Amino acid sequence: MNEGKAIINYNPDFLKKLSSKLPVFYNPLMKINRDFTIIILKSYYNIIKKKFDILDCMTATGVRSIRILKEIPEVVNKIYINDIKKEAIANIKENLKINNLENDEKIIISNKDCREILLKYKFDYIDIDPFGSPIGFVELLPKALKNNGIAGITATDISSLSGSKPKSCFRKYNTIGIKTDFYLEFGLRNLAKYIIIEGLKYDIALIPIFSYYYNHHYRIFVKKSNKSKDINYLMENVKEIYYCKNCGYKSLENGKCKVCNNDLIKLGPIYIGKLYDENILNNIRNNISLLNLDKDEKKIIDRILNCDSKIDLWYYYDIRKISSFYKNNLPKIEKILEINNGCRTHFTDYGIKTLYYPKI
Repeated sequence: MNEGKAIINYNPDFLKKLSSKLPVFYNPLMKINRDFTIIILKSYYNIIKKKFDILDCMTATGVRSIRILKEIPEVVNKIYINDIKKEAIANIKENLKINNLENDEKIIISNKDCREILLKYKFDYIDIDPFGSPIGFVELLPKALKNNGIAGITATDISSLSGSKPKSCFRKYNTIGIKTDFYLEFGLRNLAKYIIIEGLKYDIALIPIFSYYYNHHYRIFVKKSNKSKDINYLMENVKEIYYCKNCGYKSLENGKCKVCNNDLIKLGPIYIGKLYDENILNNIRNNISLLNLDKDEKKIIDRILNCDSKIDLWYYYDIRKISSFYKNNLPKIEKILEINNGCRTHFTDYGIKTLYYPKI
């Protein structure tokens, strides 16, 4: 099968039931995850003009590494292609050969627990893409990243991060959560908070530079900085928030809801700061015609560029919740956007960002 410029030999029987217990794991639905890896690495390379030492922590078939080597070879100095499973290593070697990369001197194949490598070496780019939560790996990022290095972190435990499972949310991420009308963004910002806190323990800033939600996974790219202003900015933007279960109103101040006068409930803490770096966005914007984006990727990029990165808000409003509160039928979203001077978030087709509680 093909993905991007990579050719992958993979047992089609494994696609019938995706599981971390498979000898070699490949999820075609996560192509978008790997597409954005290419986009961000290329954009960051265009900014700093420096080749990267790369660690692909949990490579499985090797598809991410092969795509990097074939689609953006100019960014690679060395690339560690690692997986803990011996079956995966055999498949990786086979796939490298199919792609005429078996003799590429930039490649180092590794059959280890990724944490061993993170403890021993430093990298310019680290990719962490586990089956589930990145807990246990993110803790090692602050020391394993070179200064100004970047990392891409995936999480698929959406119900825990988003607060939909409150006990799991608190147990795993030390965050008070419930299922809110903006639960998808709450989860992404909860993940950002967790990553940021792990860096702050070492007086290191892990600054979000690009983030998104799509098809049951979160993806955050962060950049390492030792600058005091970056550390202080992140500290100032990890906060508890307050939410009205009745109407969906959000606030950073406790008290009564300013819309329906109900008591607000405390949630968090989560990260309420910027999720996007303007230089990265400008580079994507200037090179968007060269990125060969599919329909879903164009939609995500468009809404991030024109909404999520432009309105300085840590939440969105779900128009279904708003309609329910007003006891109205759901109007066309274009009308709601016009009335409220809002824009559409990438998190959900029902989500809008607007500075004031929406009118319908």
